[in-house]
Amino acid sequence: MTWYLRSMSDHDTHCGELAADGTVTASCGARFQPRPLPLGRVSLPGHPYDRAQICPACDAHRREGTR
Repeated sequence: MTWYLRSMSDHDTHCGELAADGTVTASCGARFQPRPLPLGRVSLPGHPYDRAQICPACDAHRREGTR
């Protein structure tokens, strides 16, 4: 799964899958349009650097290996 920004707020970077319609379904259950990133990207190139940005539920699901 890949990391996506829903907003620049704390705990609002989610791990999920991008659908064909451009929405993300996060492992925590959130559905949203990802925030555009530089160079035309919508997903982060790796794990978020700032842990304060990570959704706690998504992080727990990722560590458990579930969706």
